Amino acid sequence: MLTISGVAEICRRYFVMNMFDGTLAALGVIIGMWVSGVDDPRVAIKTVLAAGLAMFFSGSLGAYLTEKAERERKIRELEEAMFQDMKGSLYERLSKLAVLVVSIIDGISPLIACIALSVPLMLSQLFNFSFTVASLVSLLVGIIVLGLLGFFLGRIAKKRPLGYMLYMMLAGVTSAIVIVLLGAYI
Repeated sequence: MLTISGVAEICRRYFVMNMFDGTLAALGVIIGMWVSGVDDPRVAIKTVLAAGLAMFFSGSLGAYLTEKAERERKIRELEEAMFQDMKGSLYERLSKLAVLVVSIIDGISPLIACIALSVPLMLSQLFNFSFTVASLVSLLVGIIVLGLLGFFLGRIAKKRPLGYMLYMMLAGVTSAIVIVLLGAYI
């Protein structure tokens, strides 16, 4: 049913875009702290998770309101074209479900990325290894997440999954380099 209403395609797009955003935001926070001389993983964990939660609420609420407005407009257009009230119809119920599903996907994907990149920081607390090592492992996790997203996009496009994978990984590496350079000159 959700495929018929176009939700699967929208969810795929939102998942990838927001997982990408969450990954780059978490990388930005972790690398930014590292180049700033912060060496307390707890500060980085709290900051990355706070950013992830902010993106969760922003994404969920923004997507909910946007999708709700779009779906309501579509229902009104159908009602006008069919000269029939759609209240309580299967289409209206599916539209409401679509709004809910899309808003959850939109919000949860950057949070998942932030949690994934926080795991090495959490492990550094548990196994007592340095913030630098934890930051480098988080960077590696971020690059892997981006690579998987790129591969997924390539599969969706049915064209060059490894090419998409490399583009996404390059975006992460470029972002990291820019942040390190910025930290060196400020």
